[in-house]
Amino acid sequence: MRIGRRPFILSGVSSIAAIPALAAPVAFEPPRTLIAFLQNMKRAAEERLLLDETFYAEANLKNAFAATHVAYGRPQAGFRRYGTVAGFGVLSDGVRLGGSVRENMQLDFTLSAPENAAPEGNLRLSFVIPKRSFDDIESVFGKDWKQGDYRSRANNPEPFALRHHGSSAISYTLGDPSASLRAGARPGGWLTFAFDARAMLELVTVANR
Repeated sequence: MRIGRRPFILSGVSSIAAIPALAAPVAFEPPRTLIAFLQNMKRAAEERLLLDETFYAEANLKNAFAATHVAYGRPQAGFRRYGTVAGFGVLSDGVRLGGSVRENMQLDFTLSAPENAAPEGNLRLSFVIPKRSFDDIESVFGKDWKQGDYRSRANNPEPFALRHHGSSAISYTLGDPSASLRAGARPGGWLTFAFDARAMLELVTVANR
């Protein structure tokens, strides 16, 4: 799984007016901690909700991630929905960049619809200043992970590992791991955590194909 920053073209409100009315959103328990937030990301991929356009309804995204703002990208070939979720309150500390203060985390989403290819749904959570360790993540999500494909941030001043599991990524297969062995079945999805040089969580991605 490739881990990289994908550009988004955003508008302050939804600009995809031509999409039909969405069905009732899937019920999520709004997260009160970062770990609960990550578990909601996991559930979305585990249940293959990232391929369902109704998952990306504004009310559903706000509820699933305890957010106050959703911005959708302008219509673009190859995408059914994409944008950014923000406004996480106590879940995200403010960090100072230059003369302004911004949230420490940002959640981006995409639901692609490429021509002559299967759709793909993704959630991507990034942190300005990583604050949770590799051990924190492994203690919650378990040790049944595989080494993932790590890509350092473009502005990373420390590209080499300074601690065990630093500058690395780990990936979990979600759902039934034997699903790919059965005709017509696929794993539920993938969950990947990327860690900076000090083995602190800097990026989380979940995907369905």
